[in-house]
Amino acid sequence: MSKTRDILSSPRVEEIKRTKRNANIRISILCFVLLILSIVGLSFLSGYKKMTINQVDVIGTRILGEDEVRNFVNDKISGKYLYIFQRKNSFIYPQDSIYGGLLSRFTRIEKLSLNVKNVNTLEVIIKERSGSYMWCGTKVPESALDQGENCYFVNDEGYIFDKAPYVSGNLYFKYYIPLSDNKSVLGSQMINSDLFRSFVRLVEDVKSTNLDPAYLVYEDDDTISLYLKHRDGASNPRIVFKKDADMKKVGEDIITSMSEKEFKDEINGKYDTLLYIDMRFNNKVFYKFQ
Repeated sequence: MSKTRDILSSPRVEEIKRTKRNANIRISILCFVLLILSIVGLSFLSGYKKMTINQVDVIGTRILGEDEVRNFVNDKISGKYLYIFQRKNSFIYPQDSIYGGLLSRFTRIEKLSLNVKNVNTLEVIIKERSGSYMWCGTKVPESALDQGENCYFVNDEGYIFDKAPYVSGNLYFKYYIPLSDNKSVLGSQMINSDLFRSFVRLVEDVKSTNLDPAYLVYEDDDTISLYLKHRDGASNPRIVFKKDADMKKVGEDIITSMSEKEFKDEINGKYDTLLYIDMRFNNKVFYKFQ
């Protein structure tokens, strides 16, 4: 009679399985210990002084406060990722968070770059927006004192980027028009950028005739008034045109009209009593004095 042996359940096989299982457990424990040691080592390395940012240099600010920008950045690089890795490590510092945060917090910033110099110094290089114009609400105040601090700086694209101080006076051309959306004033587009640029060209065309524009107003009807600076305490005369007018043609018509000697001499000679120049009618210019 032949005998069979249960090889799969023999003591020798069970011993081999047990040995392999114990080996796998030891390897797993070793890997876990190595992982913990690696994390601890990297955590220590991330805070190594020769690899961390200990100085923030703010470059290019004119109106923005350097300390305010620096404090913002220092706040962003303080603390740790997951309570383990130092955020101020020059290789893993939160660059995207700092970049986006600065642009959101300081709307005056037009261009921004971050550069780690010599491992320990973070350079924050800023180009501020230049404010050539101001948006001052929708209604012209009855007096300069009523204007208060309701004006905001506007860049060359019609973007409102910063609060303007009251001392700005008449140094900037002003707009009194409704905003194109209902968002907060700061960081909003005053009007469509193409339309804004057409207004800028119109103002330059008027200046080329030696008239001096002061501010532009959207009236309650379908007209726009471009007010000129007054002389000798007189009221501001204005140039009137339709809201849907071709601004390029309006500018050309003003230049053409002021090139006529008789018209130009009368406007300049009686400027103190000039009330308006009306450009709302094709190929015709109406004007009135007090």
